[in-house]
Amino acid sequence: MVVNGHKMESQEVRERSKGVIDFDLFKMGRHLIVKMHTLIKTSQVYDAKNTIFQQFLQESLQSLNALIRREGELSLKIVQENLFINRQRLRYSIEGFTSYKFFLTFLKNRLIGEIIFRKPLDDLTLTAFIYDLIGLKEEEERNADLLSEQLVHRGISWIEVNPVEVFEGEAERMTLSKEGIQKMGKTTYFESIRTIKEVITQMMRTQHADVRKLKLLALRTVYLLMKDESHMLGLTTIKNYDDYTFNHSVNVSIYSMAIGRRLGFSKKLLTDLGIAGFLHDIGKAKIPKEILNKPGKLDEIEWGIIKNHPLQGVEIVLKLKQLGGINPRIVMGIFDHHLKSSLSGYPKLFRKTKVSLFGRIIQIADVYDALSTPRVYRKEAFTPEQALAIMLKDGETEYDPILLKTFIGLVGIYPIGSLVLLNTNEMGIVYKLNPDSQLLNRPQVILVEKDDKGGTSKKSIDLAETDEKGQFKWNIVKPLDPYKYHIDLAKYFM
Repeated sequence: MVVNGHKMESQEVRERSKGVIDFDLFKMGRHLIVKMHTLIKTSQVYDAKNTIFQQFLQESLQSLNALIRREGELSLKIVQENLFINRQRLRYSIEGFTSYKFFLTFLKNRLIGEIIFRKPLDDLTLTAFIYDLIGLKEEEERNADLLSEQLVHRGISWIEVNPVEVFEGEAERMTLSKEGIQKMGKTTYFESIRTIKEVITQMMRTQHADVRKLKLLALRTVYLLMKDESHMLGLTTIKNYDDYTFNHSVNVSIYSMAIGRRLGFSKKLLTDLGIAGFLHDIGKAKIPKEILNKPGKLDEIEWGIIKNHPLQGVEIVLKLKQLGGINPRIVMGIFDHHLKSSLSGYPKLFRKTKVSLFGRIIQIADVYDALSTPRVYRKEAFTPEQALAIMLKDGETEYDPILLKTFIGLVGIYPIGSLVLLNTNEMGIVYKLNPDSQLLNRPQVILVEKDDKGGTSKKSIDLAETDEKGQFKWNIVKPLDPYKYHIDLAKYFM
């Protein structure tokens, strides 16, 4: 510790010579963390009326408000294993290390990545915040949102809470059970839908939107695909044509990243592809809802408006400064996703060019999910098998043949989420493909049956399993249409 302490001080001296370090800020910040450490520990033992708690509350309040008044507003943000105070890393002192480590670990365990205080606090506000904070369960994905909702409910709008960011390389160090992975997958899926909806709503109201969270969600989805690809693909069976644009964008992002993973993309490239998938239809935010949700056939003018959405999407994304330096791959993926291999799609090009790799990948994911999803003008969707058959019929004029083959290898002959009839007269839902390419017609399926309480049993069987004579125990007779049997496939993946 002493050696590290000396290194820390020498670094501060070097930065101070450059005019970077604000020692008063750091001194006040260190003092605040010590006080917050004590306050949190005290609040875990005593109630708000206790004299000891009140003493530490006043000390923390004095330290916190002094910083807020000095800085205008105060941000405490975790970046990997570091704590930043108003965008400057807070270097701990030896005597303050215990408090620093406690505070950092306490927030990270609850997946809280940043707390912003917009103005000074009073006794009641800090008390409410601390008790709401310690009331959060560890490793709960929605903690930042839950805490924000509690604060809003209390009428406290000047404290902002954001989730912890997962950086490349950190995901591999996470150790979760299969159930934990699946729970995170479901949470990430619905959080992605909600975030895309928020981005579009913010953009339409103010012409600005905070899309930084989409990068975090894309990175988290990459991690989940690596841990349990089948479950993430199964979540794309969630179909909601009332919120089609948002739901569809998440599905397209998942399919696209899964294709990219099969192609050996790096995590950085997969994350960019995921963001492009999330935002590929953002241009539709500019289309009037009466056209977007028209149940009947579009006229020529309306169709012309629809065909302009890739170009409008590019214009919107180029204005989203929160993405930092916009990666050209993301922009081209959005622009190209309706261009066919023959370039007969849209937008219309003035000169021939090659469709970008991101655009070709997103196009396949986009068409497959669109075909297999109910729409306002088509209440019954095609089954996964029918959707694949339509895409295969269009062949090379529509899609990149290598990417289409990769996609079929990804979803299988009987795609994940397919309802099938077995030779035992049972119905099953395909949920995991056989890793043996020679047995793609023998996936693992979840039997459609009720448990003792009337819910879905989720009993699974492996169609590659044989009996004592070496004969397969089960065979698929034919695929079925889940809409005819009123079966909600998504329930079996949630």
